[in-house]
Amino acid sequence: MLFALGKGLLSGILMSLMLGTVFFSLIQNSIEYGWKKGMMIASGVVTSDFFFITLAILGVQFINPDEPNIYIHGGAVIVLTLMGLNMLSNKKTSISYPQTKFGKALFFFSNGFLLNILNPVNFLFWAGWATVARAEWGYEMPQLISFFAGCLISIFFTEVLISFSANRIKPYLSAKLLDWINKGTGLIFIGIAVYLVVDYLVH
Repeated sequence: MLFALGKGLLSGILMSLMLGTVFFSLIQNSIEYGWKKGMMIASGVVTSDFFFITLAILGVQFINPDEPNIYIHGGAVIVLTLMGLNMLSNKKTSISYPQTKFGKALFFFSNGFLLNILNPVNFLFWAGWATVARAEWGYEMPQLISFFAGCLISIFFTEVLISFSANRIKPYLSAKLLDWINKGTGLIFIGIAVYLVVDYLVH
């Protein structure tokens, strides 16, 4: 369980660096209203991720890790490949900072929650990781909980750190950097998909 937790902590850091609307909203609002408001946005993001993860975990309970299933593996491969190709083919990379004029903590929490939960790709993302963890790594419920708990803990504290460092981070962000990070993340997703295919064929 500690190994699963550690893997989740490392994975969460990488997930937090996936640049999107939440990332830039976090930076912009932290600069305008302070890092504590950014922390509320991070809380909203983690809360919505918790709902996605809960659904994903419940959905993979029927998978028997000892019996490779072409449909389960195929679904995970397709999701990861499509997400990877989408990141690699996005040629119109731009930096956008969604802004909010609300000053109360609840509204900043809602900002992070809604920006994250209204993006259907996020659920597919967590469903893909749950499938990999169950079918490929053979994780049972305790390990699944430990892994995803590590992800959520790491995501929250990484985003709080981003909020705290927003003024220093923003000047270094550029469309070119965003493009490289997106393409790097896309290659990682495709690499995992290829690994799943090879592993299924070998076994």
